Amino acid sequence: MKFYHLVIAKHYTKQTKMKRICTILCIALLMTACKREDKSAKLLADYQALNERVAEQLNSTESQEEADSIVTAFIDEAFELQQAAPESEAAYVILGDIYYMLSMEQKEQAFHVLDIDSLEAHELQHHYAAFVAEQKTAVGLAYTDFTAATADGNAMALSDFVGKSEYLLVDFWASWCGPCRRSMPGLKELLAKHGEQLTIVGVSVDESEESWQQAVAALEITWQQLRDVNGEGAKAYGITAIPHTVLISRDGTILAHNPSHEEIEEIIKK
Repeated sequence: MKFYHLVIAKHYTKQTKMKRICTILCIALLMTACKREDKSAKLLADYQALNERVAEQLNSTESQEEADSIVTAFIDEAFELQQAAPESEAAYVILGDIYYMLSMEQKEQAFHVLDIDSLEAHELQHHYAAFVAEQKTAVGLAYTDFTAATADGNAMALSDFVGKSEYLLVDFWASWCGPCRRSMPGLKELLAKHGEQLTIVGVSVDESEESWQQAVAALEITWQQLRDVNGEGAKAYGITAIPHTVLISRDGTILAHNPSHEEIEEIIKK
C-alpha cells in the first residue's frame, strides 16, 4: 500500500509539474506577445509623432532645398522604425506607408526581414509584386515590353519605339499629377535640343481618357502619347509613384530610372 501511494504521489507530482510547465510557457508566450504588441504600439506612436513633426517642419519652410532635406531625413527615420521590430504589426504598417519613397536597397532590406507569406494579410502583396518588377527592370537589364492605347484607341507596344533613335525616354505621368505637369517644359527643352538622338513616349496612367486628352492639349505635348489602360506598363516596371521616367538605349538596355534632365543631357553628350 505504501508503494502504491508512492507511485500515485510520483504520478501526481509529474502531472502537476507538467501543468506548471504548460502554465509557465503560456504565461511566457502571452508576456512575449504583449511585449511585441507594446513595442509595435510604441513604434506606431513614434511614427505618428515623426509624421506630425515633419509636417510642421514642411509647413514652416519655403525653401525647396530645405524641404527636400526634411523629407530625406523623414524617410531614413521612418525606415529605421520599420526595421526596429520586423516581427511586429508596425513593420508592415510603416512599410505600406513609406514604400513608394524608399530606395531599391531599402525595399530589398525591408522585405528581407518580413514574412513574405504574411504580406497578403497586411495588403502588401502588390508592393512586393512591384518590388519584383523593379528588380526585373533594373538599370543594365533589357527593357520589358508592354502595350498601351493611342488617342484613337489603337494599341502600340513599347517595342515600336525602341531602336528608332539613340535614346528613348518613357515618361509615366497623369493629368492630375502636379509634378508631372511641371516636368513637361523641361522635356520640351530636351526634345528641342536633342530631337535627333532622343525620342520621348508619354504613358499616362489616367483612368479618364477625357482628362488625359484635355491635359495633352492644354500642355501642348507634341510627342507620342499612350494611355496605360490596364496598368500593364506600370506593373511591368513596378511603378508606384509618378512621375517616373525610364531611359532606354538603342539596343534596349535600361540606362536609368528617373534621371534628371541634366543627367539625360550628360548621357546623350557621351
